[in-house]
Amino acid sequence: IDCNNSVGSHLVTINCGTAIGTVTYNVIEAEKCFAVGDILFTDGTRVKVEDVQYGVPDEQISKAFGVIASTTYGGGVGKAVGLQKGTDLEWAPSGTTGYSTNFTEIQGTTTSGDMDGSDNWDYICSVDPTGSANAATNYPAFNFANTYGQIAGLTGTDYEDGWYLPAIAELKSVYDNRSIIQESLDVVGGFTISMFFYLSSSQYASSNIKAYI
Repeated sequence: IDCNNSVGSHLVTINCGTAIGTVTYNVIEAEKCFAVGDILFTDGTRVKVEDVQYGVPDEQISKAFGVIASTTYGGGVGKAVGLQKGTDLEWAPSGTTGYSTNFTEIQGTTTSGDMDGSDNWDYICSVDPTGSANAATNYPAFNFANTYGQIAGLTGTDYEDGWYLPAIAELKSVYDNRSIIQESLDVVGGFTISMFFYLSSSQYASSNIKAYI
């Protein structure tokens, strides 16, 4: 198959006897391909994970805002963790609507169901508009994620928005890659990843128990 190497998505049709199949492949600029452990900076630059061991210039450290924690298959689009973490923040405190509600659309495990947490907060807001209006009290962990850009001093940058509490599958990816992520976090003064108990934005099926690692 002679593939188009221009940047973007391309459709390939494959003929085998009377059978015809199609497949889409993506060509991504090499400089835009991320790897787990890459350190990101607010000026748009990054230190690739293979170069982390050589350190980061002092003038760059204050501009660090995240570390790539997972990528799509084969690299490419990356998702990052911030340099700070919330402490003792509940998914939803006892007695709140969020605590007792079975949020069916965000149920999942590490391998099925809710695999992307980026829209989970929107779903919670649609189910519990009253409680979510006061997220700091009723959904503290979500509130930390939703306001992380301001907490981390990213206001006015391209990285102020887009932070969210990950789905359990995404959290598992961070956990599995914690050694390499931690090496990069250490270089720029980030938080320390503990061995267990991090909340996700998912919920276990047929239950109001919130999924965690």
